[in-house]
Amino acid sequence: MNKLFFLFALINSKKIKFIKNVDYPSCKNCIYYKPSLSSLDFDSTLSKCEKFGKKNIISEEITYDYVESCRDDKEKCGIEGKYFEEESNIRLKIIKHQIISKGPYLGFILFYITYIILSLNK
Repeated sequence: MNKLFFLFALINSKKIKFIKNVDYPSCKNCIYYKPSLSSLDFDSTLSKCEKFGKKNIISEEITYDYVESCRDDKEKCGIEGKYFEEESNIRLKIIKHQIISKGPYLGFILFYITYIILSLNK
């Protein structure tokens, strides 16, 4: 029985797994990563990159490119993330996103609690 287990363990240890892009940095850890406010997920596919975009020359509004398109484009960041700069305060950035993206819900809850409190005081 021990020989069979040893043989099985030896065979499985020889299997090599290849995970694509494992050596490349993740956009969500970059200083240029701008999480989507329309999504509660910090790492949404709707997130944008503040390194690349287009400025409207009349209104001066900047439209940022989606992170996925920046990583697919060799002229921009590319799959290797050549303009990646690590965000030192990633936890703070995530908390800020969670507060802002849930803002409308929190506002409604606070309004409802205030309404209940005022109704009870009458």
